[in-house]
Amino acid sequence: MKELGKWQVISILSQGLAMFLGLVQTFVIIRILSVEEWGVVQLAVSIGGALGIYQHLGLVSASTREISSARDDEDIFKIFITSSVIRYFVTLPIAIGLFFFADHISVAWYKNAALTIPLQIYGVTLLFQGVQGILNSVISGTQRFKALFIYQIMIAFVSVLLYIPFVYFLKINGFFYAFLAFNIISSIVLAIMALKPLRGKIRMPSKDDFKRLFKDIFSISIAIYVVKILYTNWEKFGSNALGLFNSVEVVAIFAFAMLYAKKLMSISDSVTTVNIPVFSDRYVRDFKEFKELFEKNFNKLFSLIVFTGAFASYFAPTIVDILVGGNKYDQSLALVPAMMFTFIIYSFINLISASVMIPAKMAKSMILSYVLLMVGSVVAFFSMYKFIPLLVAVSWAMTVGTAICLAFMVYWVGKRMKFWFFNLDHVTILVQALFISLLCNVGTLPIKLVLFVPFSILLGSSFFIARFVSKEDFVLWSRRLRLLTTGRKKNG
Repeated sequence: MKELGKWQVISILSQGLAMFLGLVQTFVIIRILSVEEWGVVQLAVSIGGALGIYQHLGLVSASTREISSARDDEDIFKIFITSSVIRYFVTLPIAIGLFFFADHISVAWYKNAALTIPLQIYGVTLLFQGVQGILNSVISGTQRFKALFIYQIMIAFVSVLLYIPFVYFLKINGFFYAFLAFNIISSIVLAIMALKPLRGKIRMPSKDDFKRLFKDIFSISIAIYVVKILYTNWEKFGSNALGLFNSVEVVAIFAFAMLYAKKLMSISDSVTTVNIPVFSDRYVRDFKEFKELFEKNFNKLFSLIVFTGAFASYFAPTIVDILVGGNKYDQSLALVPAMMFTFIIYSFINLISASVMIPAKMAKSMILSYVLLMVGSVVAFFSMYKFIPLLVAVSWAMTVGTAICLAFMVYWVGKRMKFWFFNLDHVTILVQALFISLLCNVGTLPIKLVLFVPFSILLGSSFFIARFVSKEDFVLWSRRLRLLTTGRKKNG
């Protein structure tokens, strides 16, 4: 537990710094571009992302799981080669198709010729993105977390240095030239980091090795692949649907609210890098310890995510005003509570998938969960859009979809594994956090600052009453932070 917690704290800190740099980059870009230009960028990213997801095949998480239990370094390289070959069978036709059909998609479907060059650049970029995830799985699967976290921080600096000047001088197209350059650099650096320690152990897989590894990897990767497709299309559902029937300004308003709320995902995303290899190993070796470790860890992360998300929504008007300047995205603020709660709940889904369902190879259950995520959101949208504003309907529909997905996951894991880790305490705290989140657009900053004290005390106390966190946890976390910042090593 201590080792897991240590790496999770370091991962959250590194992701936090990377996220801060990402925020600086994003909001400088938003200041440079007009609402219409930002809408074009987001629409192109949405279209490219919805197509690009088909290259993933679930190989990153599946490869991480297999590498974490590999017998030796030779097997690790064979897993890397097998996964890469499989991925590029899919990546190549998608990249070529997007490049050559970009004009048709832009003009015939979206009636916006400005999308053509961005989509063509996105197609070329897919060729470099293809290998990145597999290289990342080599590093995390061998639990070289320190190197991975240093990379995350350094590449975030590189991103800022690329995007801001490109966008400043070339506007929309500059964003995508920076996107291409960033992915080329990332692929080269990751290749050096992942493969250099394997020198002398590089053996190409034989035909039998390929068949064996293909079977092992695909036993779980195909489920992760389907889940990735469902998740990406769910995430892009709002932007893509709005883009077909509304102006790019409407897309920009929705995309901005999602962008703000989605930053919360950095917490769960950062710990899944650690959780997949650690919990996969623990699940195989000691199931009782696996359950105890996951429940304690989940409750602590639940507390952090809920507290952060609730008050990020509560103070959203002030934060957005500071970061963006002016009022060009004020319409997005009405969507923030729904989008924030969507990603609070999705963070739990992400944790359960990475820490329980992938290690336990619950493939069919995971697919069904994400089908319910997508179907629940679509049905909720069509049930609401005639009665409330369109953008609000899309936002709350996504919240409903995540709630349905989470409820099914909790029920199914409990039934199949006799493991009930989510209870009435969690639900009560979520309701309390939702109330705080809904105060996003109520009151002035001085009033909010006064009310923040009782609200934070009440919400924080709930975590202690439910025994999700304890005083000892804060002592341990502060000690780890102190050791990290001073560079001292713990004795004993």
